Amino acid sequence: MTVGRGEEMVWFCVWQVVSTWFELISLGRKTASDKDLEILLLRRQLAIYERKQERAPHLSRDEKLTLVVLATKLKTRTGRTLKAMGEVIRIVKPATLFRWHWELVRRKWTYRHRSPGRPRTDKEIEQLVLRLARENDWGYERIEGELLKLGIILSHETVG
Repeated sequence: MTVGRGEEMVWFCVWQVVSTWFELISLGRKTASDKDLEILLLRRQLAIYERKQERAPHLSRDEKLTLVVLATKLKTRTGRTLKAMGEVIRIVKPATLFRWHWELVRRKWTYRHRSPGRPRTDKEIEQLVLRLARENDWGYERIEGELLKLGIILSHETVG
């Protein structure tokens, strides 16, 4: 049994969420001084890594999403400016990371919304209703009855 590219991406995304959740639980059990030492060690390692790299690493969509969620949460909690976030966001520019966030938000709110209510009446039926109203002195209910004889079901409110 082979795993397709789509399934592979789903499992990678699930793994990202689960591993981040476990790391968060693990961090909750550490003391503040332990966390500070770990952060200092990670920062030193990252500084060494950055000096050796010629360009930024290629990140998957899930990795970008994880970084965006964590960075926006940190920015909201600490109130840091974009420039101050540069001390924490090291493998990409803070502006790039928050551009990813903006693109995610834009994508979420620009999908086509369905219009509320029932669907529009066909143009042909609309024209027929108008013609019946013009040529005869009938009310809404009478036009509704005549349409029903033709097999067209419309309420008198719609005819009105």
